[in-house]
Amino acid sequence: MSEEIRISFPYKGETLTGVVKRFNKKTVTVETNMLKFRVPYSLTTPRLKPPKPTSKKRNSKKKWSASQSKDYEKSKTAAIKPLAKSAIKILHNTTMMLGDSLKLGDDEDIKKYSNLLLSELNSMYSLPHLTVHTGGKRRLTRFGGQYYGLYRTRGDTQKKYSISIFSRTAKTQNYVAPKTFLRTLIHEWGHHYDRHVLSLENTYHTKGFYDRINTLYGQLKEVLEKN
Repeated sequence: MSEEIRISFPYKGETLTGVVKRFNKKTVTVETNMLKFRVPYSLTTPRLKPPKPTSKKRNSKKKWSASQSKDYEKSKTAAIKPLAKSAIKILHNTTMMLGDSLKLGDDEDIKKYSNLLLSELNSMYSLPHLTVHTGGKRRLTRFGGQYYGLYRTRGDTQKKYSISIFSRTAKTQNYVAPKTFLRTLIHEWGHHYDRHVLSLENTYHTKGFYDRINTLYGQLKEVLEKN
């Protein structure tokens, strides 16, 4: 500290005087002739105030690069290419099998039909192979939410793409409802679509992104509502 600050404070029926050595969040460190004390700010004379907390938003406003801004704008406006009725019929069959697997709690079939559904989608949209990992319970976030799924890209020259979807809820550990599971699966696949069909290096959760996945999800969930 640049200037010496002397204060007084009560201690066991006496009034002690010392030099301020450090300001803490809730107390101030004071050194007397013999000992050091951590004294609440409310007991100091003259009254001291705790330091102002540092802003957590100091680095929140980071500038985007030109490519990030371009990808964001494209993501907002691009639409997904609609599928033919014959293609939707194929996807309906697989979606129905996936829904039945979730109702029965069959982990092997959940994984099988999740991979088959996205394999069919990738073939229809000419996308590279994508592995789906299923199983396990959702993890809780530090804010009290849950992780539903995750899209990953690995490798440098030879890219490997995968999706992880949790089959059970975090609290009850029951199997996820078929429509919720399907929405998560399509959501993560949406990042794969954006990367390869829209050629986006950065995939964002824009209104356009949700419009694209909702269009496809809306066509596929019909068979789960009827079943």
